Amino acid sequence: PFYFYVQVEYIFSDKTGTLTRNVMEFRKASVGGVMYGQDPPPGHFHDPSLLENLGSHHPTAPVIREFLTLLAVCHTVIPERDPDNVDRIVYQASSPDEGALVSGAKQLGFSFNVRTPNSVVIYALGQEETYEVLDVLEFNSNRKRMSVIVRKKGSDRIKLMTKGADSVIYERLSKNQQKFSDLTLEHLDLYANEGLRTLCIAVREIPQEEYDQWKASYDKACQALENREQAKEDAC
Repeated sequence: PFYFYVQVEYIFSDKTGTLTRNVMEFRKASVGGVMYGQDPPPGHFHDPSLLENLGSHHPTAPVIREFLTLLAVCHTVIPERDPDNVDRIVYQASSPDEGALVSGAKQLGFSFNVRTPNSVVIYALGQEETYEVLDVLEFNSNRKRMSVIVRKKGSDRIKLMTKGADSVIYERLSKNQQKFSDLTLEHLDLYANEGLRTLCIAVREIPQEEYDQWKASYDKACQALENREQAKEDAC
């Protein structure tokens, strides 16, 4: 037998994208069982029918509005004013996909403009909307999803907005709220076959009493002196 011995002199790793560009673009969407996005030019989602359906009392119009609102609200992006053009907002995102989704929502008329420690402000088709951010549950490898719990200014309704891997979202769907689930799964398969990266989003309204109980449990987990991260995972 022959044996070959080699010495490795250099190892290059590009996990953080230092050597290459990791660019994400919002290309297509399935909303309320309807596919949108028709062979867009690079960097652009193009399908006028989405906003047409939103504005024409289409049966899925409320779903479309919820979809675009979530894209504009459910994230940890920081908006900054361009020093060379104060009217232009630059999004600083922790991941390329978050930046792509927020930019895609802006292109469709749901612009994320302001973040404070406890709120976000968006412009939804020209109307200012402020959401109090009650909690942010960030993405990690175990949860495989990112969530925010918010309350719209002037409303007492609390909503959980979440986005993540289709497997973790689908296993948490309410049994009586799966009207579009089968059709959406078909669309996900089509997108994956095209080589697109996919994720799912979902919304749930939370009664005040239920939120208060969860919040007490979660705050207790955040204060744990031992196994804090596991305690937080269990609370979520």
